[in-house]
Amino acid sequence: MKIAIINSVDFWSMGWTTDSKSQQSVISSLIRLGASVDVFEVSCKPELELLLDTLAATDYLYWPNAYHVYTDTTCTHTDWLANALELRGLPLIGNSSAALQNVMNKDQCQQRLESFGAAIPSFIAIEQSDIANIEHRLFARQLEYPLFVKPNALSTSKGITQENVVYNHGELLKQIALVADVHGYPVMIEEYLPGQDITVSVFMTGKQPTILATYYDTKIYDDIGAVLDHSIRMRDWNDGKWLRVVTEPEVLEQIASTVIPACIATGINAYTRIDCRLDRAGKLKAFDVNGMPGLEMPFSTTVWQMIVKLQDKPQSEAFDTLISIIMLCATQHSDVPLPPQMQILAETFIHENQIAVTLPQYSTNSVTEAAYLQR
Repeated sequence: MKIAIINSVDFWSMGWTTDSKSQQSVISSLIRLGASVDVFEVSCKPELELLLDTLAATDYLYWPNAYHVYTDTTCTHTDWLANALELRGLPLIGNSSAALQNVMNKDQCQQRLESFGAAIPSFIAIEQSDIANIEHRLFARQLEYPLFVKPNALSTSKGITQENVVYNHGELLKQIALVADVHGYPVMIEEYLPGQDITVSVFMTGKQPTILATYYDTKIYDDIGAVLDHSIRMRDWNDGKWLRVVTEPEVLEQIASTVIPACIATGINAYTRIDCRLDRAGKLKAFDVNGMPGLEMPFSTTVWQMIVKLQDKPQSEAFDTLISIIMLCATQHSDVPLPPQMQILAETFIHENQIAVTLPQYSTNSVTEAAYLQR
């Protein structure tokens, strides 16, 4: 197996790996597992096209490590990095450009999930021109206080503090202004979900996805329903925050019936991590779908999920298992064979962790579901 990792100048921050050091952990794992790896970085789309022309005769599996690439040397406009590879019919690691576009902005992602009937919190996206009419907008969507205010297109809880939970009109206006001043419009306003954070890695493995679900625990706050702010998310594991594997069958059933439809609705065909919480009635709702969950060892949430899940194994083996499953998801769409050690680690984990769930029947969007089920 030969893998070509493609980085994009200025767009590392939301990639699978955010710098060369964290990427080296992935490269080392791939090599341990029997793959060969070449790494490239492009500054714009013409440079990318030239690189792909050069690599055309090589049997690579391509791993785009960014959402975007500049369209030209002026660096004023962008295109989707994965799209340039897909147009050439090249085999990809990770999700399609269409799926990445579906999850990039939270308002558009939630609109799509809602149209498919996936379980999400009620929400509205506010532009500055909507402020004067905001109470009418809230009433129309049956949104009642407390509410949750957040930026529209950021990751790792950027822009999130306990102040994002608001209890009245005055607090709402103040928080919208604060979020918009730093992160711009639109600003998302959601139903506040008081339940504990649950984060779920979903691997689209065959006709039955594989799920790894964990509670996000913290003792920083007395309130179990406190939100996970950016400063806590950036702490090291076991420094006031940690993960605990979800084991309750009834919770796992809710998780599976929530996150799998979310993946189908957004076109996720490889791997994602979805954040969820229980609402006031105890129903699980998804509020964030990640296109490129981080793979920084051991800091990233999904990496630590696997470490906690395989706590009797060395951390390096847990990381290798995660990389192996991601590679398995990728090779389902190509003729590239997995190295034996990858195959063993991936299939062992899948065998031990698949959760059977009946997929819902969509009345108006069955094409996406059918495309997945026929894979």
